[in-house]
Amino acid sequence: MSYYYSFSFLVLSMLASATMISASDSSSYTSSAFIQAASPNNSITKSVIKTKAGRIIAGRQVAGVHPSFGQDGVTLFAKKKKDTTVGKGGKVQVKLVKHVAGTGQAGDIIMVAPAFFTNKLQKTGSAIRITDEEVAKEAEKQASHEKELKANASDVKHKLEEMKFSITKKAGPDGHLFGGVGMKLIMTELKKEFPQGCLDGKQVKITQIKDGDGKKLQHDIKEVGAYSLTISLLKGVAANLDLSVMAKE
Repeated sequence: MSYYYSFSFLVLSMLASATMISASDSSSYTSSAFIQAASPNNSITKSVIKTKAGRIIAGRQVAGVHPSFGQDGVTLFAKKKKDTTVGKGGKVQVKLVKHVAGTGQAGDIIMVAPAFFTNKLQKTGSAIRITDEEVAKEAEKQASHEKELKANASDVKHKLEEMKFSITKKAGPDGHLFGGVGMKLIMTELKKEFPQGCLDGKQVKITQIKDGDGKKLQHDIKEVGAYSLTISLLKGVAANLDLSVMAKE
C-alpha cells in the first residue's frame, strides 16, 4: 500500500514539473506575427528638386544606390550645366551662317532676342546657337589660321622684293606706250611668276604706283621707264616692288 502511494506521489510530482516548464516557455514565446522586420542597411531619404521653370520634382535617394532620376532625366541633386548661350536680359548668343541685312555678316557672333532667333534666324537657316566654349575654340582655331596666313604672306613679300620684274609693251619712238599698263595687267603678269593661287587672296592688290620721281600715279602707266609698286598681301603685310616698263621690239 505504501508502495502504491509512493508511486502515485512520484507521478504527480513529474506532472507538476512538466506543467511549470511548459508555462515558463509559453510566457517567453512571442509569435512571429509581432516581430518587427529588420531595417535595411541602406538609409532612404525623401527629397525634392526645383527646376529652373519652377516645377517641383519628387524623388528619393538611397545610400549606396544610384540616385533616382527626376523629370527630363535630370539626376536629383546633380548640378545642372549652365546654358552659356543665354546672356543678360534673356538674349541668346548665336553665330550667323550667312549675311542677314541689318543684323550682320556670316561668321559674326551676336546676341539677339529669343523670339527673333526662333521666328527668323532659325527658320531661315541664318544662324545657330553657340556656347562660350565653342566661341573660345573657334577663336583659337582662327588665331592659328591667321598665324599661318601671315607666315605665308611674309614669305611672298620676301620673294617679291627680291625679284626683278618687267613688262614689255609696244611704244612709239618717244617712249609713249600704245595702250596703258594698269594694275590688272600688272597683277596678271605677277601671278605667272608664282605658284597658282599664291596671289589670289581678296586682300592681295596693288595699293599705289609711283614713277621714277616718286610721284604717285592717278592713272595707268603710259610711258616706258622705272616704277615702284606697293602691293598689299595681308592686313599689316605689304611688299614694295620695282617695275620696269620697256618698249617691245
